[in-house]
Amino acid sequence: MKESKKISNQNLIEVIKLNKEREPFSSNKVYNSALRAGASFSLAKEISLEVENEVYNGIKTSEIFKKVKGRLKDKDIQLSMKFSLKEGIRRLGPEGFLFEDFTKKIISNYCLIIKEGDIVSGKCGKYEIDFLAENNSYFFIGECKYRNSHNSRIDINVPLKSFAILEDIEKGNTFPNKKLRSFIVTNTKFTKDAIKYSNCKGIKLLGWKYPQKRGLERLIEEKKLYPITILPALTKYIFAIFQKEGILLAREVLDVDIDKLSKSASISKASLEKIRNQADILINKR
Repeated sequence: MKESKKISNQNLIEVIKLNKEREPFSSNKVYNSALRAGASFSLAKEISLEVENEVYNGIKTSEIFKKVKGRLKDKDIQLSMKFSLKEGIRRLGPEGFLFEDFTKKIISNYCLIIKEGDIVSGKCGKYEIDFLAENNSYFFIGECKYRNSHNSRIDINVPLKSFAILEDIEKGNTFPNKKLRSFIVTNTKFTKDAIKYSNCKGIKLLGWKYPQKRGLERLIEEKKLYPITILPALTKYIFAIFQKEGILLAREVLDVDIDKLSKSASISKASLEKIRNQADILINKR
């Protein structure tokens, strides 16, 4: 009886999402999010129960995120950083050009030859391409779609436009003897219509949790290609300095000459060492 009463009360609790919509609180979502960050089954269960006992009707999902992140940090800062992956990618904004550079670093780690984006001519027009990539099968015309909002979705209009550009480039014979294919990369999700159309037209999609089990987050985690914005000690000023140095991945921080950068950019060695220590924990701790 007590257990059923607890479940009934939980169903009465609604959380407010970032888009202001309401949905029932789910301890399973908390549990699974902790697991995805690398928490053990027992730790994920412990955190989900603790959060369940603290939530109230009308709590914001952002507050739940902070509660989970804080508990992970108390146990293991590496888990806390991994849990912040989506937020870390969002911090590459508000413009999308850093996400483009980040995307190129990700794709180039998966056997694709990356070429810089350029103005590409088709039969009827010229198009600004975010990146060009090539593997043994295809030459990809790449497009990056960064979204600053957690709840934004890439709808069917994006692949529609992408495929129209691809067809015109093919007719323009800019890349003779190449099998061309559109490639759309985003930090958010695709709508069902966008996925259906893209699958029909052979457009390659890479986004958050898409394709299933091979989404952007999985590719990042698999080879530890985390953005530097995931590191808690990173300040806006140091982030700007790293950008100028072409450093966007946490693993690249490990190769920074701290003495040299400290002098040239007037940054305390202690600050840089703290950032590098966090990067070392994130990348090398097992």
